[in-house]
Amino acid sequence: MPESNDRRVNFALAQITTEQIAILPEVLVEDKPITINAGLNFGIDSKQHLLKVMFKNVFLQEETPFIIIETGCVFAIDPESWELFSSQENGFFVLPKNFAGHLATLTASTARGILHNKTENTPMNRFFIPANNIEEMIPDNLALPLEPAS
Repeated sequence: MPESNDRRVNFALAQITTEQIAILPEVLVEDKPITINAGLNFGIDSKQHLLKVMFKNVFLQEETPFIIIETGCVFAIDPESWELFSSQENGFFVLPKNFAGHLATLTASTARGILHNKTENTPMNRFFIPANNIEEMIPDNLALPLEPAS
């Protein structure tokens, strides 16, 4: 378990979602350069102590996408750990960069596996999500707005 402020953070993977997947081999032209765009998004459900990480990869050739995959992982965070990150006074859930990076890496790895599964035994299986350091995509701690107490 990752640690934050010298305290252990307890969490569990609660759900995996495939938000979007499109594999378009017909638009791919052999021997032309390929680029990959990646993005991350984070959201919370304060009432249920859930944190969702979304990871999206778009494989492009001359600005035309030929693989789009967006995957989400929902993490349940135990109440004590949730309180470590919650600041009711400031109205934010502050996720430390290293812990956000850890959860983002788990989500990217999940997307990598989903893409492999969807393309296995096809010519498109040669395209995979690179094993880059996903944490580098997160410049600093993340401050996510808490829902107002009702």
